[in-house]
Amino acid sequence: MILFDPHDNDWLKNKFHYYQQLRKQKNLYFSEKYKMYVLTKYDDVFYALSNPKLFSSSKGNLIVEDSKRFGKTLGASDNPIHDIMKNIVIDAYSKSNLERISNFYKNKLLEFLTGSIVNLTEVVHRTTSYAICELINLPYDKEKISNLIYKIQTESNKCVNDGTDTSYNEFRDIVTYCLSKKIPSSESGIYHSYLNNNPKNFPALSLFTGPTISGASSLSGAIQFLILDLYRENQIQTLLAYKNLIPDSINESLRFNTSTGRFSRTVTQDILISNTNLKPGDRVALCLDSANRDPNRFSEPDKFKINRDDGRHLGFGYGLHACIALRISKTLMKVFLESILDNFGSYKIINTNDDLNYLITSSGNNDLITNLVMKKNMMLQIS
Repeated sequence: MILFDPHDNDWLKNKFHYYQQLRKQKNLYFSEKYKMYVLTKYDDVFYALSNPKLFSSSKGNLIVEDSKRFGKTLGASDNPIHDIMKNIVIDAYSKSNLERISNFYKNKLLEFLTGSIVNLTEVVHRTTSYAICELINLPYDKEKISNLIYKIQTESNKCVNDGTDTSYNEFRDIVTYCLSKKIPSSESGIYHSYLNNNPKNFPALSLFTGPTISGASSLSGAIQFLILDLYRENQIQTLLAYKNLIPDSINESLRFNTSTGRFSRTVTQDILISNTNLKPGDRVALCLDSANRDPNRFSEPDKFKINRDDGRHLGFGYGLHACIALRISKTLMKVFLESILDNFGSYKIINTNDDLNYLITSSGNNDLITNLVMKKNMMLQIS
């Protein structure tokens, strides 16, 4: 039986069932399809994330990798390269820039949250594209850039590997043009930080392309799962009554359904994990979404508990490679949820669980739903 296949829609729908079986196995499961060992227990995944020298990212962090990425992206690099790239753009993730983007995002949401029935997937992709556009903040036509980011998101099964998608190529060419001309920018964002914090011209085009692919899909997936989780777990009325619990509900949703569920690493020395001898060069899949449902770490892990206080979840990673955009992602998730509650009240998700379709990305890292639709609370509409 194949217990690990994140490129299969049915597996994605039932992944927590498969993860239960994997966590019960005495030894690590080896995936013949992906040629890697699969780590599903919390302690194993946490250990790997906490020891980047033993579990290297320099040979990639995607389930399906391309050597063109090695050492050229935040995710596919070790120190010192990782910190060099991170420090180039760290200013773009500052508190002040976060406030600017979240205010813009809140206003943009009002343009899309209209009507009694809303294609939530479409709204999430569109508004996330605008937010990522503001984060990057190129001195270029914003509508053009946001449309390209939207296409990259919705065609993400094609564009993880460099040079395979026309939207990705066009976006990359625009970035290259702006950088080559050194078009000045006084506004905060990745472009501004890149120009001002990269005196040695360290080649890191991925600092622009990464947010349009993995960044956008991670945020879009997290928002969709948040809205879906609250509906399926009957938590909407609680949040309508106690909006101070919104940050806790976001935190629990990141544990309950981790949108970027899996990363890969390469072992650098002999090590024993879960009764399995790993050798240098072995590839491993770190299943954060499984670790976050491990009953040895979390009490009643398959229940959604807003006030959960029994441990650190691994949504958005941990350690050296913890997501640089975690704070901005949580902020935008909060803005989105508040807008939904204010405009839709106790909304309803029209899709049944069996109706949901998942986007199968070529990386195998992200989970995205392609057909989530919600309905407004008509009582709220009348009042």
